[in-house]
Amino acid sequence: MRLLPVLIMLCLASPAWAGERAVYQMEDGKKMTVEVADDGNSVVRPEGQDQYGIWRDGHFYLVSREEGAWKVARIEDIAAALDQVLPPIFKKLFGAAAEKGNPKSKLTFVPRGMRTIAGHAGRVYAVTGLDETKPKAVSEFVMTDEPALQPVGKAVEEFVVGTTVLMAPLIGQVAAEMASDTRVIFTRGAPLDMGGRFKLLSFEQVAIPASAAALPAPPQTLDQILKEVKTSNPPETKKAE
Repeated sequence: MRLLPVLIMLCLASPAWAGERAVYQMEDGKKMTVEVADDGNSVVRPEGQDQYGIWRDGHFYLVSREEGAWKVARIEDIAAALDQVLPPIFKKLFGAAAEKGNPKSKLTFVPRGMRTIAGHAGRVYAVTGLDETKPKAVSEFVMTDEPALQPVGKAVEEFVVGTTVLMAPLIGQVAAEMASDTRVIFTRGAPLDMGGRFKLLSFEQVAIPASAAALPAPPQTLDQILKEVKTSNPPETKKAE
C-alpha cells in the first residue's frame, strides 16, 4: 500500500507535456506549421518564408534573420511605429480595445451547417464583405469551437493580424480594416478552412518543449523600429509636418 503514494508523487514531479502541432496548407500550396508548447506559448512557421511568428505571454513577435543575426520585433511596437509615420490607424487593434471587437465590421456571416476537415468538425459560414470592390462575393470559412484547437487558432489569428500590419505602408487604412476583420472572424473559433487561405491538414497532441517558442534574441525597442520605418518608408506616405 505504501507504493501508491510514491507513484502519485512521481507523477506529480514529472513534466506535464500538453503540446500541439497543426499543419495547414496555404493558398499557394505550401504548408504552415503551428506548434503550441507545453507552457502555452506558440510558434507559427510558414514554409518558404524568411520570417516566422511567436505568440508568447500575450504578445506576438515577428522573427527574421538578417545578415546572420536574429531580428525580433513585437507587432504592437511595429504598429506604433507605423502610426507615428503614417496616419494613425492601429490604435484599436491591440490590448483592451481589441477585446471589444469591431462593431463597425461590414462582414456578414451566414451559417451553412457543419463540415469535417482533417477529422475535426466545424461550422461552415458564408462570409461576405471581405472585398469592398466585390461586396457580394461569398467566401466559405469553416471554424471550430473544439477546445483543443483554440490555442492553435489564437496563434494563427495573431500571425494573420501581424502580417497584415506590415502591409500598411502599401495599402494604408485598408490594412487596419483587414486586421480588424480578422479579429471578428476568429470570434467564430479556430480555423479549419479560411476560404482556402489556410486549410487544416493535420492536428496532433505531442510533446513540444517550451524552448520551441523562445525568442532567439531580445526584441527591438520602439525607437529602433521607428528608425527603420522612417528609413524604409516612401516620403510621400509620411505625415505632413
